[in-house]
Amino acid sequence: MKKNLLLTAILICSAFFTYAQNWEAGKSYYDENKWTEFIPGNMPLVISVPHGGNILLPDVPVRSCKGAVTVTDTRTIELAMEIQKAFQKKYKVFPSIIISHLSRKNVDQNREIEDGSCGNESMKKPWNQFHNYIDTALAMATRTYGSTLYIDLHGHGHTVQRLELGYSLNGTELPDISKKNKQADLAAKSSLNNLFRLNSKADFEELMIGENSFGTMITKAGSAAIPSKQMPVLNEGEKYFNGGYNTRKYTSSAYPQVFGWQIESNYKGVRDPEGRPVFAKNFSDVIMKFIKENTDIKLP
Repeated sequence: MKKNLLLTAILICSAFFTYAQNWEAGKSYYDENKWTEFIPGNMPLVISVPHGGNILLPDVPVRSCKGAVTVTDTRTIELAMEIQKAFQKKYKVFPSIIISHLSRKNVDQNREIEDGSCGNESMKKPWNQFHNYIDTALAMATRTYGSTLYIDLHGHGHTVQRLELGYSLNGTELPDISKKNKQADLAAKSSLNNLFRLNSKADFEELMIGENSFGTMITKAGSAAIPSKQMPVLNEGEKYFNGGYNTRKYTSSAYPQVFGWQIESNYKGVRDPEGRPVFAKNFSDVIMKFIKENTDIKLP
C-alpha cells in the first residue's frame, strides 16, 4: 500500500513538473551536459532511443558489471529524427522523442539503474534524466489524449533483415498467440495489456498478428516484421528480441494509460541512409492507422 502511494506521489510530482514548463513541440531540450535530448511532441506517440549515443566519457570506466552489453545501436538516432520529419511533413504533428547521446559503454538506458550504471554514481544522474524525460513525455500525452503509444527504438545485427517487435513475450510463446486457451494469459503478460483495459473491444490475436496489427501493416508497407500475419512465429534457430526494461516498465500497471512495444530494427532498408526516409514515411502512416483502428484516441 505504501509503495503504491509513493508511486502515485512520484507520478503526480512528475506531472506537475511537466506542466510547470512551457514545452514547445518539435524543439530540442537538453540536460546541462547535452547528454540527453528531449523533443516534446503534440501527438499520442512517445519514442525513446536508449542505445544510439556515441559520446564516450574518458573519465568514466567502461561498464563491465555482470551481464553488461556495450554495443551501439547504430543510426537509431538518425532513424528517430527521420521519423519525426515524416510525421511533421505529412501530418503536421510531432511524436515525443527522448534520446541518450551517451555511449552505452558508459550507461545503459534500457536497464534498471544499478545495472545500467554498473554502480557508477556519476552515471546515475544521466540515467535519471533520460527516464525523467520519458515520464514527462508520457504525462503530457496521456493528459492530452487519455492514453498513448510508447515505442522503445533499437537496432539489431541479426542475419534476418526484419523488424523484431518486442511485446514482452518470448519467442517460444509466439506460436501460442493463436491458441484460444493461452490468449488471456499472454495478453496479461504482454506490453499491450493496458490497451485491452482501455479498449474492451480489442482482440489479442488481432492486435498481434491481425490485419490491423502493426507488424502486418508495416510488412505490407515494405518492411518485414515479426510477429505479423505474414511471419507469426520464429523458424528454428532464429534470434529474436522480445522487449527489455523500458518496454516492461512503461507499459506496466504503474502506467495504466500507456501501451506499446520495443522495435529492434534491421539495418538494410530501415536504418541505412537510403532506406530511412522510405521507412519513416511508411512507419508514420502505419502508426496513424494503428491508433485509428485499435484505440479510442482522437488524433489531432
